[in-house]
Amino acid sequence: MSATKHVVLIHGNWSRGEQLAGVRAAFEQRGFTAHTPTLRHHQLPIDDGAMKIASLSLRDYTDDLVGLVNSLDSPPLLVGHSMGGLLAQLVAARTHHMGLVAACPAPAAGINASTPANRRMALPFFFRLRPWAKPVPPPEYDRCREWIANTQTEETAREIHDGLVCESGRVQWELLLAVLRLSKSTVVDYSAITTPVLAIWGECDHIVPAGAVRQAATRYRHGTSVEIAGSDHMVFSGAALPVTMGHIDDWMLRNRLFSVSGGPSM
Repeated sequence: MSATKHVVLIHGNWSRGEQLAGVRAAFEQRGFTAHTPTLRHHQLPIDDGAMKIASLSLRDYTDDLVGLVNSLDSPPLLVGHSMGGLLAQLVAARTHHMGLVAACPAPAAGINASTPANRRMALPFFFRLRPWAKPVPPPEYDRCREWIANTQTEETAREIHDGLVCESGRVQWELLLAVLRLSKSTVVDYSAITTPVLAIWGECDHIVPAGAVRQAATRYRHGTSVEIAGSDHMVFSGAALPVTMGHIDDWMLRNRLFSVSGGPSM
C-alpha cells in the first residue's frame, strides 16, 4: 500500500475547492497530500456556470467525487463541509477510505426550513416556477454575514462571500424532498460506513442545527461528535480553523488514523 496520506476536502453550497485553502494548508502541514476538488461547473465565472449548474443532482456530484477517490493510490480521509459534509457521507458509503469528517453537514433528512435562517434563505426558492431547473444565486453579502459568517471578522466574511457562485436548483429541491422522505439522492447507507466518523457543529451556527449533527454521528458504529465553541457555520475559516483542526487531530490520534501524533508536522 502507498505511504501517501491523502485527504479529500469537499466544499459546500455556492463554493469552490479553492475556498478550502486554509484547511488544505493545515492538512499539508500534517503531512497529508490534500485534494480540494471543485464540484462540477463551479469553477466557471458565476454567470457562465449558472445554467450549467442548475440541473445537477447530488448524484452527479457524488459520482464525480467517487471517481476521484477511486483514482488515488491509497484510501483517503474524507472531509466535507456543509453540503460537502453530506456528499462526504454519500461518497464514503461507496468507497474505501480511512475515516470521515462531516463538518456542519447538511442533514440527509433534508435541511430546508430547519432553522430560522434556512427558512429565510429558502423562501424565495419556493416561489419560483420550476425551481428545480434554475440556478440558486448565493445570498447577498449582508445576509451571508448574518446567517453564515456571523462570528467571522469583516475581512474573512468578505473573502468568503467574494468567492461564491450559483448552486443547483435541483440539489435544493432534492434536499427539500428529503424532508418529506421523497428523495433517494440524499439517502446515506450508514451500515456501509464502518470507519471512524467525526461530526462537527459550530456553537453559533445558524444553518445546521446542533441536534441534527449529533444525531448523524449516532448513525455510525464508530461515530462521535464535537462542538466548535464560538464558531458559526464556517468552522474551517478564521479563528475557528485551528480549533477545528485541534479536534480533528485528537480524533485521529484516538482512532490511530495515519499514525498521526497530533498537530502539524515540523
